[in-house]
Amino acid sequence: MQSVGVRPEIELFDSGDIAILHHLISEGVVPADPLCSIVMGVNYGFRPSPETLLYARSQLPTAATWTGFATGKWAFPMVAQSAIAGGNLRIGMEDAAYMNRGVKAPSNAAMVSKAARMAKDLGVELLTAAQTRENLNLQKSSES
Repeated sequence: MQSVGVRPEIELFDSGDIAILHHLISEGVVPADPLCSIVMGVNYGFRPSPETLLYARSQLPTAATWTGFATGKWAFPMVAQSAIAGGNLRIGMEDAAYMNRGVKAPSNAAMVSKAARMAKDLGVELLTAAQTRENLNLQKSSES
């Protein structure tokens, strides 16, 4: 992956996964600046809470780019927690199906719009797609 410029997302469901990540970095399998997602709310994994997010973040490699997100009813609260803790934001119907209690999300775009509004309300500056590609050192594909 590294030789062709692919930057994998490393999903971390519990602290043992972070230990494995450090091992893979030491073996040169994963770059020292991984793109990490702290996944909360999955059975037997990280529980969604500010304390969990801060603990998991503290265990990441120093150069990691990261986000914290949660499944189900915790999806939007953890968007806010990730923003407050200095992480990136992730939301979508892959992880949750509701905008609010009892209100199904009509689309990923609606969920992203809500998350963007929340982040702006918290004073977080949102990046454009081009800025994000630059920050992650990604090449724009010929199909984009």
